[in-house]
Amino acid sequence: MLVAAPLVGAQAAHAQPYPPPTGPLTLSATTVNPGDGVSFTGTGFASQQNVTAQLLSTPITLGQFQADGSGTVQGTVTIPMSIRAGAHVFKLTARHPSRTLSVRIRVLDGVGGHNGHGGHGGGRHDGHNGPGRSDHRPGLAETGSEKALAVSGIAAGLVVAGGGTMLAVRRRRSS
Repeated sequence: MLVAAPLVGAQAAHAQPYPPPTGPLTLSATTVNPGDGVSFTGTGFASQQNVTAQLLSTPITLGQFQADGSGTVQGTVTIPMSIRAGAHVFKLTARHPSRTLSVRIRVLDGVGGHNGHGGHGGGRHDGHNGPGRSDHRPGLAETGSEKALAVSGIAAGLVVAGGGTMLAVRRRRSS
């Protein structure tokens, strides 16, 4: 009875399209090595508007581009060899009218060699780049870890054990 109580107000799940619709900024890769080329497409800019591509934590200008007649800007930039490994933001910025688009990317430390294929370091394509690192697959959500399953199992076991103890105590009192 207690287990079903949280489900009373639950809403029905709705199917989502796959692959999910692309946003106003798409990249060829979101996990990259220093020296990799990354292609991008950004939409929603003014016709023929000048757009600056940057890499942030420390702002590094990667290039200047111009939107086409429909306001779409496309290009390829190179991730600088001097960039530190870790999380960064790839950003497109335009002024007059102002528009900014950004996407988080991860720069690997480059161990395992550069292969020029958008950041699948060391030539491995099984989703793993060594201890503690994995490639991001655009369109797929990270849904947690295996620890959540273990914690849920332990919690369920404790609930069952507590219920069994309560049942045993009630039977002993009524005898």
